[in-house]
Amino acid sequence: MAQLSELELLKASRNPLRVIDDLYKEALEEIPLKDEYIGLLKWYGMYPHINKDGLEDKKYFMKRIKLVDARMNLEQLRVMSEIGQKYAKGLVDFTTRQNVQFHYIEIKDLPAIFDMLGSVNLTSRMASGDGPRPIMTCPVSGIDEGEIYDVQELLKTVDSYFDQNDDRFCNFPRKYKIGISGCKCHCAAHEIQDAAFTAFKTENGEVLFDLTIGGGLSKSKQIATRANKYVKPDQVLDVAVACAEIFRDNGNRDNRNKARVRHLLNDWGIEKFVEEIEKAIGYKLQDGFEARIVASYENRNHFGINKQKQTGFSYVGFATNSGRVAGEDFVKFYEICKKYNAGGIALTGTQNFIVYDVEDEVVQSLADEFKALGYPYKPNPFRARLQSCTGKEFCKFGITETKEYAKKVVVELEKRFPNFLEDVTIAISGCGNTCSHPQIADIGFVGCLMRHEGERVEGYEVLLGGNLEGTSNSRIARKIGLKVPATGVIEYIEKLINDYKKDNKGTSRFKDYLASIEPEGSVNEEE
Repeated sequence: MAQLSELELLKASRNPLRVIDDLYKEALEEIPLKDEYIGLLKWYGMYPHINKDGLEDKKYFMKRIKLVDARMNLEQLRVMSEIGQKYAKGLVDFTTRQNVQFHYIEIKDLPAIFDMLGSVNLTSRMASGDGPRPIMTCPVSGIDEGEIYDVQELLKTVDSYFDQNDDRFCNFPRKYKIGISGCKCHCAAHEIQDAAFTAFKTENGEVLFDLTIGGGLSKSKQIATRANKYVKPDQVLDVAVACAEIFRDNGNRDNRNKARVRHLLNDWGIEKFVEEIEKAIGYKLQDGFEARIVASYENRNHFGINKQKQTGFSYVGFATNSGRVAGEDFVKFYEICKKYNAGGIALTGTQNFIVYDVEDEVVQSLADEFKALGYPYKPNPFRARLQSCTGKEFCKFGITETKEYAKKVVVELEKRFPNFLEDVTIAISGCGNTCSHPQIADIGFVGCLMRHEGERVEGYEVLLGGNLEGTSNSRIARKIGLKVPATGVIEYIEKLINDYKKDNKGTSRFKDYLASIEPEGSVNEEE
């Protein structure tokens, strides 16, 4: 048997969530946190910033806040905007997992931050770490007129179960990501979750959830496998817990690179995995049949002004620029929502947001104010679907600077192609961990170092043709054997668009054209 890593030994010796005791000792008693405990801060959504030498700067941290249903009501939004301005130097990011991420957080300020979060029923506990991550869901569940099923109560039930039994679920081999959604456009991306429950209606109107297992990106990317089993709404909790326990007890603890649910699924096969689920829950699940038709990735959004199922109310979907929101803008989010008595905001899985529970009489005025602030509700395709990760600005894995760079890319593409209306997804990632999801984008850029004109510069490996469209029709983007310097990314995208316009003759969509491009062979090799 392989020897456990230092992290596994540390997790086994003490509940990782108890690191909060050490946080308070440093904050209140000036007793420094042990170096070996720095890695446990993830259990409270914290990661050390990186200094100018590329080393961990243990004074400052980026910190994620867990949003159980992807939403912040007005009071929660007020508190979050105050944290952003007072403690995070006005740097606020929306993540691809529907969370808020602050920067420049100091341990000395954590007691005050925890108090502020607790006053409005928010937490950073289990926002990260080796356990159940925040559950992906549709941000307009319960309010969208065309939804298949309102999963809000299911979502909260599953999250509460994990939270109330944290001693059983805080030490997994690695993270455990699930999705629960009744969205008509499948915006929770079930194909890349460790376990996902996607609602549909049978011909007789019964709601069932299609169970998928073993999806994920990063370096061991793969599309989830259908279990060919259907789960009734009152069975979702049982199955979600069973999958978690199976992973906890059988996942690889010797090698963190092979410690996700998908690795266990690949070792066992889907039939054995399902057998273990049914053994754990004590009953057989309903047999599934053909895969359901699901929306393509670029159509998984809720932009614009939309009627809610609640009479007299609407919600509005807005685009950010690459997921970063200035702290002063975040304050204005609250002020505008309060002015029009909106319910709050909800975050999407594409780093955008929705304002919900807006009275029909004022919804246009609210939409116009957000647009004037720089957040359009009818965004062009570049602003709508260009995602970026944190990058080397703050992340120890980052090779390239991404967030502020990506914002400039969006603005320049808008200038060069003001009338380009085709749906396109673009993702810029600072390293091979691909937190911005370049592997499922039409155009993906993965950060690297490369030789360009005799110099060692920041660059990006190009991936083309990714897409999500159900477990059978999804595509992982292909490496095409090309790397471009960071200074050449905009020109490269410009060339792709112009070549498409020249070659297409109106016979295909831009995304289909990108998927058809043949690899060029290896050039500009990384050092």
